Formats: sequence, C-alpha cells, structure tokens
Amino acid sequence: MKKFSFSIPVLIAGLMAATFSCVKKNEEFRDMQPIREVKMSTYDFLKSANKGGLYDTLIYLLDKTGLADKLKSGKVTFFVPQDFSIAAAMYDINFTREKRGDPGNWTVDSVRLGIWDTLLSRYMLEGTYDLDTLRYADGMNLVTPYGYEMNGKAIITTASGIENGGSMVIQYSDKNESRIMKNWVMTTTEAANLKTTTGVVHMLEPKHIFGFSSFTRMGYPPVRRPYFSQPMGIPGHIELGYYDHGGEGLAYHDNEIAAKGTANFRKDEGVDLDNCTEGLYNTGYTNINEWLKFTVKINWTGKYRLYVKVASPNDHGRLRIEVNDVNVSGSLAVPKSGGYQTWRTLTVPGVQLTEGVATIYHFLETGGYNAGRFAFIPEERVPYNMQPASVPGEIFATEFDFGLPGQTYFDSDEGNKSNSKAEYRVFEGPDCEKNATVPGTYSLSHGVKGEWTSYSIDVKQEGDYKISFNYSSGGTAGKLHLELDDVAITGSLSVPASGGYGVYKDFDGPVVHLTAGRHILKHVIDNAGYNLYKIKLIAQ
Repeated sequence: MKKFSFSIPVLIAGLMAATFSCVKKNEEFRDMQPIREVKMSTYDFLKSANKGGLYDTLIYLLDKTGLADKLKSGKVTFFVPQDFSIAAAMYDINFTREKRGDPGNWTVDSVRLGIWDTLLSRYMLEGTYDLDTLRYADGMNLVTPYGYEMNGKAIITTASGIENGGSMVIQYSDKNESRIMKNWVMTTTEAANLKTTTGVVHMLEPKHIFGFSSFTRMGYPPVRRPYFSQPMGIPGHIELGYYDHGGEGLAYHDNEIAAKGTANFRKDEGVDLDNCTEGLYNTGYTNINEWLKFTVKINWTGKYRLYVKVASPNDHGRLRIEVNDVNVSGSLAVPKSGGYQTWRTLTVPGVQLTEGVATIYHFLETGGYNAGRFAFIPEERVPYNMQPASVPGEIFATEFDFGLPGQTYFDSDEGNKSNSKAEYRVFEGPDCEKNATVPGTYSLSHGVKGEWTSYSIDVKQEGDYKISFNYSSGGTAGKLHLELDDVAITGSLSVPASGGYGVYKDFDGPVVHLTAGRHILKHVIDNAGYNLYKIKLIAQ
C-alpha cells in the first residue's frame, strides 16, 4: 500500500493558494467551514490533487466506467474515496477468495466493470450538497443516480477531549436499504466543502473501505457449492459436517455467529459441530429454524428409505428433511434417548426420489437435541455402482447391492459395527472393516454364521470360471459357500489361515459353469473366522 507524508487538507490548502478565487470580505463563515472554490472541474481537480498517486486507481476507474464525464460537466456532489480505500476493498475480496479456495490474485480489472460503476455511483449525487445543506438532526437522505439511498449528516467532531469542540465534518452513510441506523455503514470526511465548476467535493477519510459493506458481496458473491469437488452420492449417507460451502444464509443458518461445538472443524462458520460417537460430526446447541443444505447427486430413481440419527435427553424435538424444497420426511419427532450422544435412528419409508443433482435441506423445527448423519437407501435391489459387476472380473465384498435387510443382505445385528462405521455403509448391517493393506478400501468382517451378502452380476459369456477369494483370517475355523440365483454353486469351503486378520492372501475355490446374463451372486458365512476383501471370477 502506498504511504504519503502529506494530508488532504494541506494538499487542498496548497492548491487553493494557487487557484482559489478571492473570498469577499462579507462572505459568511458558518461554523468556521467556508465554502472554498477552485476554477476547474471536479475531474480536473482530482487529477491536479493526485500528488504521489493518491488517486491513480480512482481516476483510472472513473475513466474506465465513463463516470469521469459526469465530473467534467453538470452539477455533481462527489464524496471522494482515496486509493487507500480501494486497496483495502481489494485486500478483502482476495482474502475472501483464498478462504473459499480460489487464488487471491485479483486486481481491479478482475472485478466486473458494472460493479465499479454501481458502487462508484453511490459516492455521486446529482446537485450540490454542502455542510450547511446537511445540518439536520438525522441528516438528509440522498439518492444516487441509480436510485440507491444514502444519508449525509453534518457533525461536529471532538477535540482535546471536548465533545463537539472540533471541526465540522460530514458523516456519509450507506443505509443498506434499511431505516434502522444500526444497520448502516458509515464513514466521515477528511476535508469537505470544496466547490468546483461542476459541483462540490468532499474528501473521505483514508480508513474508509470502498463500497462500504457491499464490495466483496457484489464483486465476488458467495456461491453455494458442494463441500467436496463433486456432489455427494445418493444412495448413501450424508455427514452433517459436510454441508455445502457458501456461508450463512446460503449454505446454512445458525442463530448464533460463533461455532460452539466440540469439533475442531469449520470453526470459521456458525454451525455448532460436535465430535460424534456414531459418525464424524453432529450438530449440537441446536435452536429452532436452524438449517443446513447439501448438494447431492441422486443416482437412481425410485423409492428410498430415509434414516436419520438423533440424540436427546428431551422428548420435544422435531426436524424435517426436504429434497428440492419438497418435504419428504414430514415433521419427525425426536425421542428421548437418554443423552446427547445416545443415538436413535428414525426411519421414513417410501420416499420417492428422482435421478439428478438435487439440494437436500436439513431443517430443525425445534432445538434442544443433537442431530446426526442421515441416509437414503433404496427399498428395492439396486447394484452398488448402479450397474451389475462384470464377469469375468472382481467383486468387492463390501459392495453388496443396496436394498433392505433380508433383500440384499442379512446381518444378525443392526448397523455397521466395525471400524469404518463412521464413514462407510453406516446404516446397513454388514460390518465393513478398513483394509489396511489397501488404504481407502474395506473388507467384510465380524461375520456370524448364517449372515450373507448378495451382488448383481452380469456374466458376459457363458463358460467355466475359476473362483478365487482374497481374504484374511486368524485361524482355520472360517467356512463359506457361494450361491447363484439362490442355488449353491460351491460346497462349504474351508478358509485357510492367512497369518492374521491384517494379512490378506488368495485362496482358490472350484471351477464353476456360468450362463450368460444377469444373476444374483450370494456369499454365505457357514462359520465365522475370516475377513473377505473380494471375490474373483476368472474365465477358463
């Protein structure tokens, strides 16, 4: 930022000594604030006052927008922002860009010309308004060329600790389209009452930020966008901490500015996120009418079952879930669960969703409870990747088909109880464990005799296929078999010891004959004692 050793009043005084006309002896000096005069246009005055580049950027923008013509002719009152003010506004917009993940390298030419035109016009008023004109208790409402309302008020500053003992200045305010003064953004003049041949000039203080509170909001408006680079997928679950980017009023609403939750995550936003015992994050310190928005990609059209996690020591909570502004859940009552981390699952059957990008709206109708993750799971069989797994090929054990319990899987207890329960297939029964040998993947674990998972497959060509399993085990107790369309295609196969549950190996099963087309492959646990990563079907 440029620094200057002179002040605007001194600068004006020097210019006046050379160019001001003589003041008549009977000229009235009101409050020691004479109307001073220069024999040049407002635009020419700014160029002559541009010592040390004090107005380089301002003059450039006036020329570029064409607003310079208004200052060269006609009668205009101009509240002049310094380049300091414009530089501060550019700093703010680049700081905001960096917070949103964009490069903080914008220059004044990066901002749309229309924004400069709109905001510069808020400093210009048709007609002449001097200090005497603005000496009203509440100031004067001033309308800019585009019909935007500002306010100007003459005030006396404090000097040497004496209230109203200083000089008179103008308090110039952006009313923010509000009649309530606490919503206004104000600045004051550093020098005022300079008359030119085309109007009146008031020089604003250097600490003013150009655009008042509107520059960043208009020049780089917030855009709601997914937390990750792509929308989260449905079928699947949604973690509450991954609400969209975009900020207050656009991606979320919280009744308090500060983030009060226990989680050290997204602390620069108002949502109160806690570390969750059944998930990554939950919302806490909840209040009525708070909400979150999520951009999702619905990958299958049909009926879903909605699952919602809640926890509360109270029994008066309510929430709802909307999809594209349609309430798909009704008003859900939150039961008394026994504590803020004692979780219960609410279910809503028969929710119709249509394929495509959508906005999910998680709305708290009341407060006093914790809200956790939620999910939409199809109520009929849907392949995990929306298409059947191709054979020959590999089938990952945890990519069993979406669907309801007893339809696409059977598990002896509710919910994923393994170490991936915070992140993967969290509302479905089979226990999916992180596979440390292949980071980012999962294996079926904690199996119980009689549990099963099933998979839609597409056999490309009829023929013989060798079956191979990638597994780990702590001993030789494990047994399994496979079925195709509910008919066993293997006997009960003993799973060899691999050297531990963290050691994965392959073992071969029999060669089986498969017919071409779509089938349902079922993996059945005959005896516990192994983890299963994938099943391979290899053409012979």
